[in-house]
Amino acid sequence: MTRGGYLKIALFIFIGILTGLAFAGFRAGDYRHASIVIKKGEAAKPLYVGSYRGRQVIALSAKNLQSAKDIEIKMDGAVVQSWYPPVIKMPYSKWMNVEGGRFGGVDFGKRLPLYLIADNRKGCGEIEIVDLSDGSLIQRVHVMSGGSDDRHH
Repeated sequence: MTRGGYLKIALFIFIGILTGLAFAGFRAGDYRHASIVIKKGEAAKPLYVGSYRGRQVIALSAKNLQSAKDIEIKMDGAVVQSWYPPVIKMPYSKWMNVEGGRFGGVDFGKRLPLYLIADNRKGCGEIEIVDLSDGSLIQRVHVMSGGSDDRHH
């Protein structure tokens, strides 16, 4: 390889590092992501969203460690959407039924992928996770406004 080839590679790497550093601190004010564990009788840690006032999208991954097969996830003033089922369905996988925030046929240990689109003008709220077979409340997760700029979920 010639000296010019090494110089091009070094320049390419340097530009890549500078680009990464320039965007490392970028955060969209209206988007957060979080993970929770669904388990009855266990206090869930609160989810912190930004102090941004207005519509926020929370990408939520909820892992089912409960024996419930049919689960509903809801929050007052929020729209629940799922990116499930996937566009390409593999023939060897068993798929859940999904309708809004209602998930049917959920296996133990399965992750529920969803978006909560919430109006954050109130400041905080609660996510309720309900067992649809008997209507009992499995868990409440508090959604807190502010303080998230230094936190990672």
